[in-house]
Amino acid sequence: MAANFWTSPQAKALVGRQQLRQAHAGDKAAGLSERQISDLHAHFIAYMQQVARSAVVEDAPLLRQRVVGTAAIYWRKFYLRNDFCSPGADPRLLAAACLFLASKTEEAPIHSKVLLHYARRLCLKQGALPPPDLPQLVTAEALLLEQLDGDLLVFSPYPSLAAFLQDSRLTGSEKTCEAAWSILGDSYRSPLHLVHPPHILALGSLCLAAVITQLDLRSWLQGLDADFGKVHEVAAEMLSFYEYNATPVSPGAAQRHLDLLGLKPLPMPQAAAPEGPQPPPQQQPRPPQQLQQQQSAVQKQ
Repeated sequence: MAANFWTSPQAKALVGRQQLRQAHAGDKAAGLSERQISDLHAHFIAYMQQVARSAVVEDAPLLRQRVVGTAAIYWRKFYLRNDFCSPGADPRLLAAACLFLASKTEEAPIHSKVLLHYARRLCLKQGALPPPDLPQLVTAEALLLEQLDGDLLVFSPYPSLAAFLQDSRLTGSEKTCEAAWSILGDSYRSPLHLVHPPHILALGSLCLAAVITQLDLRSWLQGLDADFGKVHEVAAEMLSFYEYNATPVSPGAAQRHLDLLGLKPLPMPQAAAPEGPQPPPQQQPRPPQQLQQQQSAVQKQ
């Protein structure tokens, strides 16, 4: 496993704009436009973020933002090589599979039944597209692992953003910090993470946040050694992304795009009764004291 980004497979796998344009040839041949393909990417990565936000137990998230970011990278890498219409590559199945696999690689595993529980609930309560069933999830995860060819390590831009905020002494500027974190999270809905290294994405998000909140960072930026051409490219593309995606792609619109590819709607999940069973709890190690008490009780018997 690489110790830093620049010696990692992720750095070697960065692509250019031309390679991005060459992706989804099969989907284009089937009738999807560049805009519709971009809409599907943005929709399903936003869907992963929705599932993660809804998966909360006792105010504690089961899927951290870093897990969602890793899942989004898996998604982008997979569809750089595959079409939405490729056999077994149904994006409704792969979205859940990316989250499931990323939770394991980021050492925050979520039980498959728990993940599907929250995905079904999102479908029933908020009108999201129906999720896969358990066999479909397992099959999609196996295909994802095969296509990623063991390249599961993902370097996140979040540590870089935290370091930049600390170094620039902006941690007390609440509006700018919130804007920077939000922009960086939204950047996963664009292809930028396949093109730029993590620190450039973090710095581009911070620069755009500073512009939005009318904060002058020029004196601090002069002391940095960075490719500011790429930083400005990230900021400009995210600004364009917000203009282009002012209205989120609805589940209905996403399904209409999929209909053009012959991907018919998945069955709606059955609604559980209000007092129905809750998802199985995450397995947690027993506290040592509790374990010792149980062992003492067994010995007394």
